[in-house]
Amino acid sequence: MSDPHTWSGTPASLLAALTELGVEVSTIDARPPGRLQGLARDAVALRRLRRSRRAGLRETVAAARGAALVAPESAPVYGWAVRRRLRAGPTLDGAIQLGSEYRLPAGMPFVTFEDMTIAQALAPEARAYYRPWDDFSEREIERLVALQRSIYASARACCTATQWAADSIAADYGQPSAKVHVVGLGRNVEPPRADHVWSPPRFLFVGVDWERKNGPAVLKAFAHVQASVPVARLDVVGGHPPIDAEGVTGHGQLSRSSAQEAHRLEQLFADATCFVMPSRHEAAGIVFLEAAAAGLPSIAGTSGGAASLVGEGGLSVQPEDGEALAEAMLRLADPDQARRLGARAKARSELFTWRATAERLLRALEPPGVALDGLAPYVS
Repeated sequence: MSDPHTWSGTPASLLAALTELGVEVSTIDARPPGRLQGLARDAVALRRLRRSRRAGLRETVAAARGAALVAPESAPVYGWAVRRRLRAGPTLDGAIQLGSEYRLPAGMPFVTFEDMTIAQALAPEARAYYRPWDDFSEREIERLVALQRSIYASARACCTATQWAADSIAADYGQPSAKVHVVGLGRNVEPPRADHVWSPPRFLFVGVDWERKNGPAVLKAFAHVQASVPVARLDVVGGHPPIDAEGVTGHGQLSRSSAQEAHRLEQLFADATCFVMPSRHEAAGIVFLEAAAAGLPSIAGTSGGAASLVGEGGLSVQPEDGEALAEAMLRLADPDQARRLGARAKARSELFTWRATAERLLRALEPPGVALDGLAPYVS
C-alpha cells in the first residue's frame, strides 16, 4: 500500500490523504503471506502453461505467472488472505477495495475503486494493452466478469476515477447510476508555480510506453505543425527511440526518484505551453492532472477515460486520426488559445487532489463518526 510505484502511487497517496483527514487506516494485503504467495501463484501458473504458450520457455513461464495473478482460481486465495488478516486485526467500520478481483467477508461495508472495468479492458481498442486476455478461455473471462458484477452488487457504492469507467459499471454491470460515483484521482507531484510564456509554442509529451501512448503519431503531427509554425518545439520524455527531427528534443526517461531528473521534468512542465499525449488507450492518466495543475492545456485521446479528466481544460482527438491531432496541436500553438484553455485547466485541477478523492470515497462509504457535510462533492 505504501509503495509509491504500485498502481501509479494511488494506494500510497490515498493512505496518506485518509490519514491526513484523521481516519484511522488499516492496510489489508490481499496477497498470501510469506512463501505462500509464490507457491500459490506458481500452482496456478503451472495449470496455465499450455494456454500461455510463447516462443520460448522463459516467456511462457512469465506469461503464465502474469495470468495467474488475475486468474479466476486466484480469487479465492486472495479472499482467504484478506479474511485471515481481518481476523487478526482491529474491527473495521468499512473498507475501500482497490479493484474487484476478490470478495470481502460478508457483512463488511465497502466501496470499490478503480479506473477501468473488465468489460472495458476486453474492448478491441484496449485488449492488446492490458491483462493477457488471450491466455484465458471465454468461460474463464465470463467467470471474471461475473465475479466483478457480484462484487459491484454487494458494494455499498462503486467508485471510479472517471466518468468513462462509471458509465461501464452502470451499462455493462447493471448497477443503478445513483450507486456509482466518480471520485477522480489526485496528482502525485505539485508543479512549481510558473508564469508561462505562451509564445513560441512548446509541446510536451511524457509517456513511458511509447507505442501505447501514441508517441509516433505525435512526432508525425508535430512535423505538420512545424511546417506552419517553424518556431514550434516539442520535448519528448519517456521510452522513446532515438529522435532526429527538426524542433524535437528527446530527453529519455526521467525518474522522479532522482532529484536532478525530477528537476528537469519540472522545468519542462514550466517551459511548456501544451501537454500532448493522445494515447491509443488510456484508462485515466494522472499526468494530465499534473499538467493541468501546472496551468497547461492538454491534448488527450478519446479511447479510455483521459478525455473526461481533461474536460474543458484541453482537447481530445481520436488516437488514429493524425489529421485531427495536427489540427488540435495547431489550434493550441496559438498563444491566446493555449492561455485560455490553460486557465481552464488550472481551475479544473482543484477538483483533482488526493485529499478530495479520499473525501469523496468517505462520502460514498459513509462510515460512522464521519461528518459528510464537510467532504468534497463528487466530480461532475
